[in-house]
Amino acid sequence: MQRDKPPVLKIACYILFLVLVYVLETANMPFSILGVRVDLLPCIPAAVALMEGPVLGAAIGLLTGMFYDVGFIGVDGLFPFYYMLFGLAAGTVSMRFLRRMFPSMLLLSASGMLIIGLFRYSFSVILFEGASFPLAFQSLCAEILLSMLFSPLVYLPIRQIARRFDRLR
Repeated sequence: MQRDKPPVLKIACYILFLVLVYVLETANMPFSILGVRVDLLPCIPAAVALMEGPVLGAAIGLLTGMFYDVGFIGVDGLFPFYYMLFGLAAGTVSMRFLRRMFPSMLLLSASGMLIIGLFRYSFSVILFEGASFPLAFQSLCAEILLSMLFSPLVYLPIRQIARRFDRLR
């Protein structure tokens, strides 16, 4: 029974990596290419949920959402709820249907970014600022594609943490 629980040090490593990516993304040097911002934070709950399952995926998703609300403009504190549900759903889907591979993390990250991005753009950009949907969707797709291009920077350290602690069992 004790072997099923992830060690505290493993969880601490995931949280430290999340903090590191958050600090790099919110530093005074925004990482964007051709005006499109690279957002790697949604890849973290997807990678953790893929490696560890729904419970730890939801916990890391909750922390990711809290970081979004602290550092970015959010929809009245709903990002922790969105990312917690995303981590829970990604972990559930990955435990039943996906293998612990990079294409699976790409699929989870892209679908999560698309769903959360549609919520974000629908409630803030389209509804309140009157932007056209095709323009907002084009911007969202460009952000997702660019983030997927740099997502190995998230997947490889998360996989390394998971493998290192799996060997210790």
